[in-house]
Amino acid sequence: MNINVYKTIGYCVLCLFLILCDSRLPEGNSVITDFAGRRVSIPEEIKGIVALSASLRYVVYLQAFDKVVGVEELEKRNPMRTINADGRMYWAVIADRVDDIPCIGEGGPGKLPDFERLLEVKPDIVFTFEANNAEIIQGKTGIPCVVISGATGMDGFSIDDIKKTFLFMGNILGKQKRALQLCAYIDTCIADLQRRVHNTEKVSVYVGGVSARGAHGITSTESFYPPLQWLNVLNVVDELGKKGHLFIDMEKLIVWDFDYLFIDAAGLALIEIDYKKNSGFYKKLKAVIKNNVYTVYPYNFYRTNIEVMIANSYFIGKTLYRERFNDIDSEEKAREIVKQFVGMDVYDNLKKSYKGYGKVKFTNAGLTVH
Repeated sequence: MNINVYKTIGYCVLCLFLILCDSRLPEGNSVITDFAGRRVSIPEEIKGIVALSASLRYVVYLQAFDKVVGVEELEKRNPMRTINADGRMYWAVIADRVDDIPCIGEGGPGKLPDFERLLEVKPDIVFTFEANNAEIIQGKTGIPCVVISGATGMDGFSIDDIKKTFLFMGNILGKQKRALQLCAYIDTCIADLQRRVHNTEKVSVYVGGVSARGAHGITSTESFYPPLQWLNVLNVVDELGKKGHLFIDMEKLIVWDFDYLFIDAAGLALIEIDYKKNSGFYKKLKAVIKNNVYTVYPYNFYRTNIEVMIANSYFIGKTLYRERFNDIDSEEKAREIVKQFVGMDVYDNLKKSYKGYGKVKFTNAGLTVH
């Protein structure tokens, strides 16, 4: 049996132990231990959910949106007219239903809900990524508030934490089978990527314009960039010894002299503006000289969009090791991955909004993407 299958089974057993064996209350309630180490009493059957601080995507992934009784204003259709909401595949799936659900507050990182509105919708449970807010919400309302893992922290991104969260929430929401399906699909994708790049010659890569609470220019990057973790490549930023998003000194781009440059499509316009002001600098970069510049889709939009992240890994793998990925069409694979996670092929929402999965040329007039 594949080792990844054993890992998935192990995660499921762990989560079942936490939920089923940690009961301390009378019939109808259980005590669970959440990802912040908090012991929380929850009903045996969850009929109503509120998912805060971007945890709604996990509810959609688990096909439990029908249980949602309140949402943040940030998840509504109308506020999204001022920003590009199409970068979030889970939102595209619920866009035609979310307006009919009561609003329980503004939403956004660190924001607390409106306690009065939250009490009005009477959820059985509240999910959040933010431990401090969970304590406040539960203390003010008496509603069980459970902390899940956002898979990022001081130690950087962790795909294992994502799988543990799926299994943990799946057990709470009665979506165990769906959680196992998601974990198995993630393991299949990672195993496939690793198999394809096994024993390849390592190339050096820099990813610029990385989204982080908004669009940024070329110096915005990510150490241990998740889509590169399953590919045999050298992310030049990793030598800094930090993990996660960071801004680097622009001169380091010359020093690193990397083979390939990948640009987060959300930052493409800012990079083009900078290029027009300082084209001489960009023309010194080896990746630009060799015409090895490509775009990937932004996957950080109100936290991590896992399906876009994995799709990016396939595109980068095919770009770097074309012969190993000769049976992969990047767009078709992205559509498959998106559908596996959110239940519908809404890839076109992403495609119409960003110039992802293209080859970038630096011309006298600016940047072109094909």
